[in-house]
Amino acid sequence: MPSKSDKLSDMEKKRVNKLEQIASKNWEKTPTSVRKLLEKMAQQIEQQEKKLTEVLTV
Repeated sequence: MPSKSDKLSDMEKKRVNKLEQIASKNWEKTPTSVRKLLEKMAQQIEQQEKKLTEVLTV
């Protein structure tokens, strides 16, 4: 049976950086204010995913 740390490691590896899904040519055309908002939202999503991962592996 995998340990808690193994489960966390596997789940973290499966996470996809949300912003990497946006083509660079599109990202460059995105207004700065929208980029900042998206970056902040992506960070919040990542933090929530980490918290959820911790809760689910307890």
